[in-house]
Amino acid sequence: MANTLAPFGFREYQGGSGGAPTFAQSEYKIASTNGTAIFFGDAVSPVVSSATGYITQATAGSTGITGIFVGCTYISVAQKRRVWSNYWPGSDANGDVSAYVIDDPNATFLVQSSWSSPLFTSLTTQGTSPVGQYCQLTVGTGTTANGQSGMYVSSLGTTVTFPFIVRSVITFPPGVNGNDPTTQYYNVVVGFNNALLRTNGAGPTGIS
Repeated sequence: MANTLAPFGFREYQGGSGGAPTFAQSEYKIASTNGTAIFFGDAVSPVVSSATGYITQATAGSTGITGIFVGCTYISVAQKRRVWSNYWPGSDANGDVSAYVIDDPNATFLVQSSWSSPLFTSLTTQGTSPVGQYCQLTVGTGTTANGQSGMYVSSLGTTVTFPFIVRSVITFPPGVNGNDPTTQYYNVVVGFNNALLRTNGAGPTGIS
């Protein structure tokens, strides 16, 4: 079955030390004035123009990411109460938003890729493998109906400032969209590369 591009963001695949009670998550803050929606499974990054530690939706670039957003809580202006949400809609908060982010440096994530070259040239012959290479993110379009991310990975290569590194390729179970390695848009497992809690010792510049 040929894959189709249907991105779902970064879905936790395996936690590094992510058991109870934290489940690999840390709490960060989103400014109530941040009008950029942040979806479940989005990569997030620091607001570099702020010295307050706020985060926002990550975009393609060389800035180190903070982690993967998995929900938030805030006092709703409209509902006059504290609400829990799997995405930040970009407004409606009275005061800072408490965001939950998977930032365990050893966590890995399932994500769809957009690379034009398939992993296998046939079911029995492997072509160029992405495993061990770095990749950039593409924001895509999140879904407000359920808060799901639309991010996927792109720009595979050797650039060490890319935010992710490919760990493996998913091929099972067969027949599931993204699990056909002979066509474009196959699913991969990635780990953090250029992340704030995982660097090469010279700042957020990637793991060489």
